[in-house]
Amino acid sequence: MKVQVENIDSVKKKVEVLLLEEEINAIRESIYSELQKQAKIKGFRPGKVPRPMIISYYKDYINDELKKRMVQETMYEALNEAKVNPVGQPLVDFIDEADRQGYVLECEVLPDIELPPYKGIEVEVEQIKVSDDEVAKRIEGLQQMHAEIVAKESDRGARKGDLVVIKYQGYEDGKPVKDIGTEAYPLELGSSTLMPEFENALMGMKENEEKEIPVSFPEDYPDKDIAKRTLQFKVMMKEIKEKRLPEVNDEFAKDLNFDNMDALHKGLRDEILKEKENVRGREIAQKIMDALIGGVEIPVPKTLLERRIAAMMEEAKSRFKADRLTEEEAKAIDERFREDFEKSAEARIKGEILVTKISEKEGIDADENDVQERIKKIAEDAKRPLNDVRNFYEQYNLLNNLRSSIIEERTINFLRDNAVIKEKS
Repeated sequence: MKVQVENIDSVKKKVEVLLLEEEINAIRESIYSELQKQAKIKGFRPGKVPRPMIISYYKDYINDELKKRMVQETMYEALNEAKVNPVGQPLVDFIDEADRQGYVLECEVLPDIELPPYKGIEVEVEQIKVSDDEVAKRIEGLQQMHAEIVAKESDRGARKGDLVVIKYQGYEDGKPVKDIGTEAYPLELGSSTLMPEFENALMGMKENEEKEIPVSFPEDYPDKDIAKRTLQFKVMMKEIKEKRLPEVNDEFAKDLNFDNMDALHKGLRDEILKEKENVRGREIAQKIMDALIGGVEIPVPKTLLERRIAAMMEEAKSRFKADRLTEEEAKAIDERFREDFEKSAEARIKGEILVTKISEKEGIDADENDVQERIKKIAEDAKRPLNDVRNFYEQYNLLNNLRSSIIEERTINFLRDNAVIKEKS
């Protein structure tokens, strides 16, 4: 086998693979051998069909199979020898000349770029501060989480914060509207789950009380079936319960595994601080990548870009399916979002190319132990059996992706550690 590489442009290479006559004959012989065992031709016993007869009957199949196996059996070795790593499936063009047989691969590859300076990048960020108000809101959230749901103490009407169950049916022109009704709908009043005029009308209603509530749905209402329509709802308040919040004191702190309220305040302050540090870490990383991308021309392989855009479009479509979009609406969304997706995908790919080149230059890598340790952590975080998680990654061939993500994470940390971080005053 003889391999030659030609650069078409910065992201395309042509790899010519010429096979020796004996290599081609060996592949052809294996095809003949298989056909002789399997061929069923009238007048001949299985395995006894003469070769000339097989060639005559299966000429087209033999030629097609020969080309397919030439690529299958030699492409990996040829690309390895050529030191070419395609980002997508190569295009194949066969060579069939008197003295030359083989194929040509047209491959899209990551560009070989000259890295911009990536150490000492200056990044300006806001100072991290945790206010008393933020801690108080976190405590309020914990109160809500640990609230006790109890029956209301008096014959009062429903009020904000109550947990209610309502029965309702929507009507239009005096006729019930299909699928706009339920026997029991749970709701926390004040949560803005329903249309404001509907929810506000529930305030003050008592158990078993009935009421009619008109609601006009705007043009941009997510449920297209009732957008721009005005419906009359017949509602009955079936049940009212109230949330009893725990008193904020040392006992409350102890229930949350803190010694007292001072320890709770400190713990929550540290928790919020860590969250903000994580957010700022991502912000710093993004600003570093933006600076690097702006400092060098990075051509993006078309195949890789189109594949990434297609994945983003599919994800977006799956999210919109719940809104029961028509085919025309889905197409309009595709057209409207594609430009944004393309910009986002292109920036992401450029960042990945930079990270790959920097990790190679700095010798940043991840071995099998690193991958297994990451799988162990994923299993612990998800509270899943380790073998189940490991089998999942192996079954779906995700180990290389996991290794790449570890390398990317380490490279980003390297860039962040070597950046100059300036806090705004």
